[in-house]
Amino acid sequence: MTSRIRIRLAAATALLLAAAAAWLAFGTTKASALDGDRATTADELLTNVITDVDTYWTKQFADAGLPEPRVSYQWVPTGQAAEYHPDDDTIYVSEEFATAIYNGALDQALPGSSQGYGSAAGDFAVAYIVAHEYGHQVQDELGLFERGIPTKNLELQADCYAGAWAKSADQANRLDPGDVDEAIEAALAVGDFNTSNPGHHGTPEERSNAWQTGFQADGPAACNAFIQS
Repeated sequence: MTSRIRIRLAAATALLLAAAAAWLAFGTTKASALDGDRATTADELLTNVITDVDTYWTKQFADAGLPEPRVSYQWVPTGQAAEYHPDDDTIYVSEEFATAIYNGALDQALPGSSQGYGSAAGDFAVAYIVAHEYGHQVQDELGLFERGIPTKNLELQADCYAGAWAKSADQANRLDPGDVDEAIEAALAVGDFNTSNPGHHGTPEERSNAWQTGFQADGPAACNAFIQS
């Protein structure tokens, strides 16, 4: 599958390897969170989400007088994990990982939910993860990676960016009841408490609050607060 979209979908290596352990049937009873049609496969859900997120950021870049995001994506075959390659501006998407998140199969493997914070399950939990990773693409194109900004700040800004995109989808009536709750629960679930680690991504509360900051704001500019010293 080819597309103008170039996205990088990254998740913690351990979680991706766990996702590759089993291919779970994708649900057919929940409507897509974005277009009102039923997404019957992980491929369809990921395509819907990626297209919607890319459309949002393409407009944001155009409004700011910037070139459109340079993005492409590639599905990862069954039995493999997804990998993040910053040198080729591509998101390698593990359909197994997306399906396992959708079905809640990875919930207790996540750092926050394993300690009782949040729960990652449902189509908008998947959408949150994709939108978060697209946020890193935005940061890369804005030159933020070159500024030596701490990992936690970049992660929280990406969560905020995901919330800003979700706000636009909500305003266009493309969300289903419960989607916002799914995103907040997923943000809590992926938070961690390893604050001494330079790669710490933020506590469950910090990640949830960052997503909600974006969702409650009028646009992604509010997310700059997370990278200001």
